[in-house]
Amino acid sequence: MNNIDRVVSGAMRAFVTVVASCAAFVVSGCDEIKVEVVENSASIPVTDIKGSTTNCAVVLKAQQGTTYTATVKSEGDWAYFSNKEQSVSDTMATTDKVIYIYFSKNTSGVERSADVEVKFGDGKSFRGSFTQQSYDKTIAFERAWAELPVCRIDGNYVYNTHYGQLGINFNARNYTFCFDPSNRASLWVAYPLHRTHTSGSGDRDNSSFGYDPTVSTSSQANLGIGSYRGWYDRGHQIPAADRKCSQQMMDQTFYSTNMTPQQANFNQKLWATAEAKVRNNTCADTLYVVTGAYFGGAHHSSIDSETTDRSNNVCPTPTHYYKALLRTSKGNTGMTIDEVKDASELRAIAFWFEHANTGENTSLTQSHCISVSELEEFVGFEFFPMIDDSIEEEVKGNYTPSLWGIN
Repeated sequence: MNNIDRVVSGAMRAFVTVVASCAAFVVSGCDEIKVEVVENSASIPVTDIKGSTTNCAVVLKAQQGTTYTATVKSEGDWAYFSNKEQSVSDTMATTDKVIYIYFSKNTSGVERSADVEVKFGDGKSFRGSFTQQSYDKTIAFERAWAELPVCRIDGNYVYNTHYGQLGINFNARNYTFCFDPSNRASLWVAYPLHRTHTSGSGDRDNSSFGYDPTVSTSSQANLGIGSYRGWYDRGHQIPAADRKCSQQMMDQTFYSTNMTPQQANFNQKLWATAEAKVRNNTCADTLYVVTGAYFGGAHHSSIDSETTDRSNNVCPTPTHYYKALLRTSKGNTGMTIDEVKDASELRAIAFWFEHANTGENTSLTQSHCISVSELEEFVGFEFFPMIDDSIEEEVKGNYTPSLWGIN
């Protein structure tokens, strides 16, 4: 199982099996030759479908040469086969076949259902149905990844996900960001973290700071030829050290959308300690991380309210920084987050920092720890929505620093 990327859609499964014949025998002399006959059957593996999903499968099993006719019926004829019709007929070329029913995203505001019937040539039939949920147009991303906060379309926020090479996978997700043009910075960056991410050929000396190609350069900070003015570093939200797996993924962490103006001592000392602590909590099941910059409240006396980039564009400075973490308690269950139904099998925590010149301090203590629920109240985002609703409040409301190596 792929512990990084296995996301399973929860669904009701409806299987109706029609039996043709278990076996037939041909007698030759004293020998009986058993000829196996496939049982005719049809099934819809996933019957409860997301509103953004645009197709579903009907799985057929029948003896080669068996004819069939499949029909889909929906109010308004919104569901159809590849021939753009509500009915399709064919002959089984092999004993297994998948036919697809197609439809658009459901933006109606209510769920909708369709009935499916499959009739085989011998008169046996299958009847089933599926339901497509309503698609929430205010959600920019589906909750298909455990690290994703709820990405609501709000104001001018820009959401995007970067992909890169991870082992033999050349299209693995790197990180997702919520970019706020008014601050020239991302409010959060969300990413999976596994041991496979933190070792490899990626070398930060070969990376260069620059604009994110997916966002208008006019709204980004110009950091390609130097850092922010004053004593502010180009502070990574997802650390470069978290993406040593490939140079491509490493390079993407140097985009301006991943940077914020971070006071140098804070960035290089206390924040670096927090980044290392996060890496120390990776596990076989994957650690899910959200790193964020908060621009609300009052600034510490050691922090300017704003600085400028290399083009003299004004760049507000964050008042706080945070990290939210989620993983399985044992770390090697082989389960995805949405499969966990017992709150004790998950653990979560958040780190909350006032942005300040912290000098030589490198001590990450329990005073920096809060619950994920508290963090949600502070910053206004909903984190880790993939957690099962029945245990979400308990998981996000509790935290034990010592389990994360913080005393």
